[in-house]
Amino acid sequence: MPTLTLAFKGKTLQVLSLEEAGISIGRNSGQDIQIDSLAVEPEHARIKYHDQQWLLIQGDHENTTFVNHKPVQKHILQNNDLIRIGKHTLQYRDTDMLVTESNDFSGHNDIIQDTHILPMEPDLSLTTQASRTGLLQIMNGKNLGKTIKLQSGLTDLGQLGMTPALIALRSDGYFISNLAKDYTLSVGDHEIGDKSWPLHDGDMIKLDQLTLQFHLQA
Repeated sequence: MPTLTLAFKGKTLQVLSLEEAGISIGRNSGQDIQIDSLAVEPEHARIKYHDQQWLLIQGDHENTTFVNHKPVQKHILQNNDLIRIGKHTLQYRDTDMLVTESNDFSGHNDIIQDTHILPMEPDLSLTTQASRTGLLQIMNGKNLGKTIKLQSGLTDLGQLGMTPALIALRSDGYFISNLAKDYTLSVGDHEIGDKSWPLHDGDMIKLDQLTLQFHLQA
């Protein structure tokens, strides 16, 4: 099911699932997504399901709505579109494209087509990882100590209320990729940019202001 992730200055504020009834966005308290800012109209915009597509429609006002840095009145949303209203952003994510319970990755190259595998020497320790279940432990913030089991072949951290990133289980182990150019992703001392990076037991992952530790169950 598609989602919208509301953020302000890189900090995730809210993650909502899109239902067929649609979503309203504005400054008024009755809006589905309320943004308390004078740069946002009381009823700024709405997103509705039409002809099997999600359509963003700006209200009748002069405050501009941007999608991928371009002003729009109406726009058919595509996966990873970035909506900007005032200084707040909303990222549209089509979870049907990002999350799968399948461990067969032969047909999912399109999911990570914007990333690049780092050239590296063969690491024999990775050959045993695919048979071990991965875990993430949250190391700071209000959910300190919480663990998340990586049960599916692809795990989209954005759907868990975190900074958007994707962890993929491949035949040679777990790899993490950044899904949002506006966020910093690092593993240990390595800022990985738009690359896909292998994860090892004990690796510390920093997603913007969130710190996680990756573990492999024995």
